[in-house]
Amino acid sequence: MQNWFKLAALVLQISIIAQVFAIGLGTTWRDATYLFRCPRLLWNSVLARNVAVPVIAILLIKAFSFHVAIAITLGVLAVTPVPPLLPKSQLKAGARSEYVLGLLVSQSVLAIVLVPVTIELMDWALGAQAHFSAGQVAQLVVKAILVPLATGMLAFRFLPKLKPLAPRLLTAGSVLLIAGALPLLLVAWKTLGTLSGNGAMLALALFMIAGTAAGHFLGGPAAEDRTVLAIATSSRHPGLALAIAGANFPGQGKLVAGAVVIYLILRTILAVPYVRWRRRAALGIRKPQARAHLSPGFAGRRW
Repeated sequence: MQNWFKLAALVLQISIIAQVFAIGLGTTWRDATYLFRCPRLLWNSVLARNVAVPVIAILLIKAFSFHVAIAITLGVLAVTPVPPLLPKSQLKAGARSEYVLGLLVSQSVLAIVLVPVTIELMDWALGAQAHFSAGQVAQLVVKAILVPLATGMLAFRFLPKLKPLAPRLLTAGSVLLIAGALPLLLVAWKTLGTLSGNGAMLALALFMIAGTAAGHFLGGPAAEDRTVLAIATSSRHPGLALAIAGANFPGQGKLVAGAVVIYLILRTILAVPYVRWRRRAALGIRKPQARAHLSPGFAGRRW
């Protein structure tokens, strides 16, 4: 069974790298550096993802008496950057590419400093003793996000004929993602009974709902940016979370892995009402413009 999980982890890594490379095939340097040129939007994203969410996690850990693996899961998820595959769904939904990709890049770069600092602050608040160095964070985000994205960007710049491969890479990566996730779903199912008591599911739901609210209210003046930051704030990097947990709490590894998968499932479900609400709101705003200026069917392609 252990070999199956190692194979699943490898398949997931290949899937993520392939899809991030494909995203890079449509990314420009201007997109990637957008938030570094917009300090207010950059600060709002840091305030939502790197300040509000850790505070929410600390409050939930102190308020509930759930299994220690749930506490660890909330803690490690709270410190992580944007997950590498989130931009794919946001770009597909029509969000501003420069904001989505700028958020991915800025969060990945800043994570090298912010993740270790946030862990230390959470240690102080919770009386824990977890550690994860800047070098460890850099190794993960550079390998899984920055290098494949930069490689895709360079290919887009110097080998533009490769751009039509992006949809195929995204499809192949999605298939691999599903295949690699199956063993993790089994882990989640086996650990559900152990983890689900004492308000654990409620705490995970509150973690995501509060994160969505923080991102929404700090997303800036543009409605579609608020939607992007709201979804990004409730979305955490599961691979980095598991790495931090494994380095500090090896005895809880299986249960934390199950809890992270449960979080991913709940996040997917709980995001649906918010996204539908935002789409309806966007359609209501754009309908008059659509009739006057746009061809039928265009309205609604963006949030």
